[in-house]
Amino acid sequence: MGEGLQRNAMSWNRSVLGSVQYCERAANEGSAVEVRGAVVLVAAALLVGGCSSTVEGHAVRPDGVDGLFDPCSAIPDEVISGLGADVASEETGILGVRQGEFEICTWMSDWYQLGVWSTFHTLDDVRRNPNDTDIRDAPAVGAGAITFRERRDVDGNLCMVAIPAQQGAIFVRIDALFGETPKEELCELATRQAVVLRPHLPN
Repeated sequence: MGEGLQRNAMSWNRSVLGSVQYCERAANEGSAVEVRGAVVLVAAALLVGGCSSTVEGHAVRPDGVDGLFDPCSAIPDEVISGLGADVASEETGILGVRQGEFEICTWMSDWYQLGVWSTFHTLDDVRRNPNDTDIRDAPAVGAGAITFRERRDVDGNLCMVAIPAQQGAIFVRIDALFGETPKEELCELATRQAVVLRPHLPN
């Protein structure tokens, strides 16, 4: 398997799958880089309720992601490259598979993955989710924005900025890549990236 795919798979192991210890253990012990199809299925289940996801609630719409902001098509390449991410590494969904409830776009940098998640879920869903913690206001990003982490991320390898939108919310997510030591505090980086991205995101 190519190095890029391996880095992507292990990053998802620690971010999406890392939301729940069982899912994380399944990815690690099953060698995520060798069972790509299984990782996709587990991650998809996580997002729609098979394992606890970033947010809880019932935001599923009959048409799936119809009407959601699409970060891959809407955010200009020059903005992403200006943030230090590799435009050529752009990936939609989870390992290329689109998910219900979310439009997800990710890009790789040298030591982290930048993700923009578009959803019908709201910041109230984040606040109600017992798996989300360290919720703080992020006034630099805009009115109502917050930063938060996942409770099971005991090593501090991810941070998210949630921005309210009419559709629900936009999450700007930073995940440190597997085996990489963060070069700066992740919530500070996520906040700075969100400030730059904000003009290109929906209200």
